[in-house]
Order: sequence, then structure tokens, then C-alpha cells
Amino acid sequence: MALMFPALAALYSCAEEYDYTPVTFENGQQVYFPESVKTNVSITDSESSFLIDINRVDKSADAFIELKYEADETTAPLFEVPSVVTFAEGSTTAQIECKVVGELEYDVTYKFTLSVANAEDATQYGWSSVEMKVICPAPWKSLGMGKMTDAFIYDDVTYFDVEIQQNELNPYVYRIVNPYDQMLEDGGYIAGGAYKDGPDKYFEFTVMPAGTDYEGTILDKDYVIFSDVNTGYWHPTYEDNVIAIHPYRFGMTLDLWNYNVVLDYQENGLPGEVSIAPYYYIFAAGGGWNKTTSTSISVLFPGYVKADYSAAVEYAGIFTSPDEKVYAVGNLALGSDATDVKAIVMPQDVDAAAVADAIAAGELEAMSVEAAGRIEVPFNAEELGGSKFQIIVVVLVDGVTKNVATTSFEYYGAGASPWQSLGTGYFTDDILTPMFFDAPLPTYEVEILESNETPGLYRIMNVFNQAVHTYGSVEGVPPFAPDGMYLEVNATDAEGVYIQQQSLGMDWGYGEMSFVTHGARYLASNAFETVKGAGYLGKVEEGVITFPVFAASNGTNYQGIIYMGSSGYYAGMNGKVEIVLPGANAFARNMAIAKSNLTAQKSFSAVKADLKLNKMFNQKVEKSSVKL
Repeated sequence: MALMFPALAALYSCAEEYDYTPVTFENGQQVYFPESVKTNVSITDSESSFLIDINRVDKSADAFIELKYEADETTAPLFEVPSVVTFAEGSTTAQIECKVVGELEYDVTYKFTLSVANAEDATQYGWSSVEMKVICPAPWKSLGMGKMTDAFIYDDVTYFDVEIQQNELNPYVYRIVNPYDQMLEDGGYIAGGAYKDGPDKYFEFTVMPAGTDYEGTILDKDYVIFSDVNTGYWHPTYEDNVIAIHPYRFGMTLDLWNYNVVLDYQENGLPGEVSIAPYYYIFAAGGGWNKTTSTSISVLFPGYVKADYSAAVEYAGIFTSPDEKVYAVGNLALGSDATDVKAIVMPQDVDAAAVADAIAAGELEAMSVEAAGRIEVPFNAEELGGSKFQIIVVVLVDGVTKNVATTSFEYYGAGASPWQSLGTGYFTDDILTPMFFDAPLPTYEVEILESNETPGLYRIMNVFNQAVHTYGSVEGVPPFAPDGMYLEVNATDAEGVYIQQQSLGMDWGYGEMSFVTHGARYLASNAFETVKGAGYLGKVEEGVITFPVFAASNGTNYQGIIYMGSSGYYAGMNGKVEIVLPGANAFARNMAIAKSNLTAQKSFSAVKADLKLNKMFNQKVEKSSVKL
């Protein structure tokens, strides 16, 4: 320390000298608005005034300070502000009473500026003016805690607790308080994104009852409408928040609104469940995701217990009993609370809702359904008339219709059409399944038609339909073939069965799929008897159609080719492409196989590597070059 002091003394002695001007104190009242002044004011429509704090430094005597009030022409007449504020002797604080003299609109923010009018009365060390923001919020009452899920943002159907409020001026208007805070902070949002501060604090929506005239359209159900909502979900690619937008922004077409509706009401008259399906939009990207074809947001109101009355039915074929009674076969899925279920077959042009009402009222008799799964609904095509029909499934609760599901089909009866239904048979898929699914080969029910003009020419109906194929419900799988697609099998010669190349009605990103049995490829350049004699065609034995198995040069077994675009891949590598005709001796065996496959693990595997390994030849090879 002794060594340091001389150095410090030398340092200061060398420093330059500066002039110093001491701080001067202001004269006058030194009036200012404190930092604690409340500039955002919320008042009810029953309040006629509010107070604004103002302070001063000099408190030696009474003081009368002039004020300046500034507002636009709309706001100015609504408020009355005194031109002078009075400070009492000995007091450094005062309050300015601002009176509301006009009618304020709900939820509109009004702004005005209040200033110390004379500069000599103010101080440079405080605010000499403030901008006031005044709002009269619409009156809301809390209905309590409900639940909400957003399966798009949260990426899961998980319900979160939310407060739901009702507008006391318009009982059809509701709002959800802080709807996205919990689910975004929980971290369940789409992978790669982030939660950003700034989501809207309310999700407000209005219920428009059926019969409302909305822009010239009479609404046919209780729809809901809402303004844009900032979810607060930050998209990592576009670096912007995802906004939920009502489809009305894109047009008045009601089919875009169908999932923005009230699904159920409670006995107290309040909604029970509200379904919302917005467009999820990113303005920075100029686009987003269309979710109007399914419910993304579900809102459950306080006190509502959601019951699952869902029902879905898919046509699976025709069954004719030994006593010649005809049944329409359907695959039925039911919700856990759908316990009183009826089914009936009616002409396709009949209003299903009217049929449901007649069944509920006891005016129309229908078959009772005991459980989900395969259903066989009797009908008389001659009595009903025509050839186009529908299976109608009605879910009832205490005599009230809760849900209606339908599926359409055609039935001509024996000899009434170029094709007649033989009933339900079985198909083993060794074509599509090995290409895409890491799962056992499925055997499942299919309707089989036979040509009336060419006996032995069969159509395997909807063989790759979403509702028929065992793995049609696997999540992530692209759409299966549409209704009505079939696989045509030529078995006019029981010793020479083949499937000519034909479309499967699907394209999963590798080109349109088609299939041909290996023997059929030779028919383009060889006589039928030659190909048959070489053992390249299939056979019908005891009602079961099978195809021969061939061995490729690399040792792979196959029965045919599945094309994707112009590239071909082995099909039938397990030698199991097989069709069981209705009534065949193998019926019971295959039914057991089918039932066991219903419980098989359903998983969708990566396809690109498998396709490359399974590739048979390139697109330059012509089918006509295949000769015996």
C-alpha cells in the first residue's frame, strides 16, 4: 500500500482539470404524474367517473394547476376532464376526477392525453403528460372450469382444464380464458416448434342457432364462428406464430363449416360439446393447413360429461342364407356409450335422418344390434324396389336419436344384372401387405360377384378398401382404394385362372399401383393353351382359387407383379395369393385365419428401402417381351 500511494498521487497530478457545474433546483410547483399512475383504466357501464393521480414537489401553499385535455373527435365528447387541479397546502398529491359523459361501446379502447398545461408548473424529473387508455369491457360471467383440446397444436387428444365465460349481454357468445397457455407450456406441441409468449388470452366464439339467416343463408344446424386466434405456437420453419382461422374467411360454403358446430347441449340449455375445425395459418408462409374436414378443437363445457355415441358402418357384401333370405353385411364400429342401436336397409334415395326419426318414434321397425363388428341386416330387394340401397344405423338414447351412420351398396338379385353377388368369400393379401406392412399376411372377408354372361369370371369387390382390408385403420397409411374398386379374376377355365394387369386404385407416392399374375403376362404373346399347359396359370379346386409360385434368379419366390407406375416388384412372395369363393370347403379354415388376423399387430413400416430391395426390373422392360 505504501508503494501505491505515490503512484496514485502522481496520476492525479497529471490529470486534466474540468469545470464543474452544480445541479440547480427548479422553482415553481414542479407538478408531475407519478410512475405509479394507472394509465389503463377499465370501468363498468355503471361507473360514471375514475380518478387520475398527480403529484407536486412544492407543498408550501395552495396551488391551482392548469391541465390540458387532448383527444380525437370521437373520444373528446365522451369524457369531461377539469381544466384545473387543486393542491391543498401541505399536500404533495392530488387526484383528477375524469367523468364519463358519453356512452362507451363495449370492448373499445378510448385514448386521450392529459398534460400539465404550463411548462413552468412542470418538472424535468417527472412525467408532464400521460396517455390514458379507457375501456368498458363487455360483462362476462364465469361458467366454471371446462376442458379443451387442440389435437393439431398439442399433437394428441389430451384435454386441459380451462375457464369458460359467457357474455351477459349476448348469451350466445362464449370465451375460453388463456386457452393455449397450459397445453403449450406442457410441451406437447408439434415436434420442432416452440412456445412463444403472446398467444391471445381469450378464444371467443359465437353460437349461431339453426334457422339463423347468415348473409342470406339459412343455417341448417347450430354453427359456431370466431375471429382469428393467435395460438402462440411458433413454427420453426417459417418463424411465425400459427393462427387459427375460421373457414368463413375463405367463403360462405357451409360444407366448410360442418365441423364448426355445437355437437351436444346440456339440460340447462348451455352447450355440452363444441367442435371447432379451423385453418391453421402462418402469415409469414402465406398458407397453412386445412383442418375443416375433421374436428381439431373440442370444447367441453363445465358440468358436461362427454358420452361416446359414435357409429360408423361400411358395406362388406351380401349374405344369402340356406333358406334364401338375403342380408346386407356391414362392418360396424360403435362408441362405448352406443348401447341402443338399430339397423335397417332402405333405398339409397331415402332420407336417413327421417328414417332415424321414424325408428325413434316407434313408427318403423328395425333390427336391434347387440354389438359392434359384423352385422347382417335382412332386406327384401323386390319390396324396396330399385337396385341401390343403404344400410342405416341409428344410435338411440331414451328414444332420442344421437347418431346416424350409413353406407351404400348396389344389389340386383340373381340374373337382374350382368353381375350377381355370390355372397361373402375370403381373400389373402400377399400383394400389398408384404410391400408396406410389418405385419402378418391378412385373410379377410370380401364380397364376390360372378358374371351372369360369362360364368367363372369373378370380381373381388373392394379388395383393397380402407374398411375391408385388415390394416386399413393403421395410422399414417395413405388412402386405400375408393369404394367400388375390384380385382377381376378370370376362372372360366378352372385349370387356367389368371388376373390380367389392372389398377388397384391407389398411389402411395411411387406411381399408380396395378397387379398382374405372372402367368397372365405371357398371354399377350402366347396362346392360352400353351401358357396353361406350361403350368403358368392358377386353378380352382373345391372353391379355392390359387396361383402357381415361381422362383426368380435371385431365389425370390413370387406369384405375380405389383407395378408402381412403370416399375415392377415381386408380389405373392409367400405364395399365399388366394381367393376362397363363398360356400367353399375351406370357408371355415379361412374364417379362423381372418379372425386371428383381426388381432394382429397393426404397424406401418418405412417403405423406400423395402421397395428398392424388392425391385424386380426397370421400366424399360416391355410386357410383350415375355415369351415362353
